[in-house]
Amino acid sequence: MVTQNLEIALRHLRDTEEWISMWIDAICIDQQNVAERSHQVALMGEIYRKAAKTYVWVGPFADDSDEAMEWVDLIGGSINVDWGDEMMKTTDLLEKTKYAPMADASVPYEFEWPWPLLNLCHFTNREYFTRLWVRQEVKLSQNKVLVCGFKQLDWHFFATFARWMAVKPYTCVDKYGVWTQEMEKKYKAGSELVSNICAKLYDGAFLSFDRLRFDNSKLNWKDPRDAIYANLGLLPPEYRQLGIKPDYDKNPAAIFTDVAVRVATKLRSLGFLESYDRSAIELDGLPSWVPDWSSPMRMAANSENIWSASAWISAQVEYVGDGVLTANGVPISEVQRVDRWEDERSYDGQPYMVFDCIRSWCKHVPDNYDEREWFLPGTGLTWLEAWCRLFLYGNLSEVFEAGQETMVHRPDFFSLQEAKELMLIIWKARSFHEIWCLYDPTWQRMERFLSKIGDRMKGRSVFRTVDRDIGVASSSVKAGDMVCMLLVVRCRLF
Repeated sequence: MVTQNLEIALRHLRDTEEWISMWIDAICIDQQNVAERSHQVALMGEIYRKAAKTYVWVGPFADDSDEAMEWVDLIGGSINVDWGDEMMKTTDLLEKTKYAPMADASVPYEFEWPWPLLNLCHFTNREYFTRLWVRQEVKLSQNKVLVCGFKQLDWHFFATFARWMAVKPYTCVDKYGVWTQEMEKKYKAGSELVSNICAKLYDGAFLSFDRLRFDNSKLNWKDPRDAIYANLGLLPPEYRQLGIKPDYDKNPAAIFTDVAVRVATKLRSLGFLESYDRSAIELDGLPSWVPDWSSPMRMAANSENIWSASAWISAQVEYVGDGVLTANGVPISEVQRVDRWEDERSYDGQPYMVFDCIRSWCKHVPDNYDEREWFLPGTGLTWLEAWCRLFLYGNLSEVFEAGQETMVHRPDFFSLQEAKELMLIIWKARSFHEIWCLYDPTWQRMERFLSKIGDRMKGRSVFRTVDRDIGVASSSVKAGDMVCMLLVVRCRLF
């Protein structure tokens, strides 16, 4: 059956002068035939790879989308992106023109009126960009054309624009009062959505089961099994050799368990436990150690770190059957107390909420705090440094390269000294009003600091152990849980 959206797409894509042969999944796959569906889904990756051209249909004209497409074309054609490090550079032809600062992420782009922002906001929040299956279509197709209404442009321009939108600050002259705080949030959400799609799919990039739940967040799909099947073509070679094949006759719990067992026993990896959240399990019959890849992710992804708490040792695991997996590890300590980060129903990441959460956790800090006297027992760290490292989880500009004596500075993150200065201001403030009244650029730094902590801590809890250690875990952690270190897992587990 041809849906209304597909009919509209076909009327926009047809050529009035010559015949076009097209493969359309909604027509070519009988969704009601389980055997055919399983067989065809396994072939979709190869179909996209061999397609002469793929039309990325995002929908008909709406909300001045023609102007949005023109902006995408302008920006995408003005800069180049090195997807290895995601750095931007102005194209050679425009290097000495007024568009030269376009690629400079430190210089805000000034919109002289709000309408372009509104149009781009509506465009990047289209339903198409929230579909899980979009990633395979975009990643594997060699020649992609973005189509909106009767406008078309090269997908490469859109991917470049998406990166620009994610990192380029902007100012807006709004005499009409239409660029509201709500629209700013929507612009940011659309920016993150399209940027994540494009950044994860550049040549050489792959997904993995370790972070699949994070990568699937904010995307939509109907069948729980598609959380795995829609990503099979996006996995690296070692994962594709595990023998995972689409089978819509199997129930989701059996599929997820089978995937976890294959990864653990054949690749000797338990990295998928990093996205495990006991409170997010919604499927019946799922073993306690298997992630529910179909459930929404409450936590944000941790930043990649160069260190591993298990020293990169291979996992020593055995699946004994009946949902039981054994693994070598070391018990660390017992959780004594848990503090929730926020009430998920009302939390929206605003700076004052982050401030309140930090204050509630650090309320024991005295007004006459002296860093030289307050040390976290057994660590050599002061409480101030410990809290900064805990909240930012490695998002500090100073990190040591593995096996090297030199320190690598990352200017996009805070230095430890900056973090300590800002944390001390928070500790000593009597109310958020004192923070809000800080003069620029201190307030700008504080706002960015609170934003980073809020993003990092969402969906998580802070715990303390009987040995007085502090740490961060998913919201499902509770008093009495054991903190353990399993071989090959980079973080502590519960």
